[in-house]
Amino acid sequence: MEIHVRDSFYLTSVRATDKASFLACLNDPSISEAIPALPFPYTEAMADWWIKHRLEFAKDAGAEISFVLRNPDGKLMGSFGVDDFKVGSSHRAEIGYWLAQPYRGQNWASDTLRVFVDYAFANLQLSRLTAHTLASNQASARVLEKCGFKLEGCLRQHTKTKSGLIGTFAYGLLKSD
Repeated sequence: MEIHVRDSFYLTSVRATDKASFLACLNDPSISEAIPALPFPYTEAMADWWIKHRLEFAKDAGAEISFVLRNPDGKLMGSFGVDDFKVGSSHRAEIGYWLAQPYRGQNWASDTLRVFVDYAFANLQLSRLTAHTLASNQASARVLEKCGFKLEGCLRQHTKTKSGLIGTFAYGLLKSD
């Protein structure tokens, strides 16, 4: 499955051949700083596990829920999805995303998130999407707000990072928004 984002850039499922791209992208410490659940350094074993997990989950899910953004040459640029969400199990899902350093600041995150949100509401039986971002990650907060997400609160000292406990912004978007 391919979903057009803009120009010749598109979303696809994770591919078995994406290991080197995941290693290159996710060994950027700025990504694990913004998403503390992502380990750093990101190892080959982690990439192998993630790709296997995504391929198995997609096969069993009946609908794709987690995509990678690719440039016209097929190079992986980032990831957008509602990882491990089982379609039909809930009316809401938590969206997550990251973008490799060379593509930041060029509207790729907001353009891709808009496309993914449209896909999620049309195909995943959702009426609500949520997102969390560290209070220190103003770029991610701007992306969410540009895509129509509303700030619903700040969870103080909510997320443990290498720097300590950080506040986390909670955002939500309704299908009816």
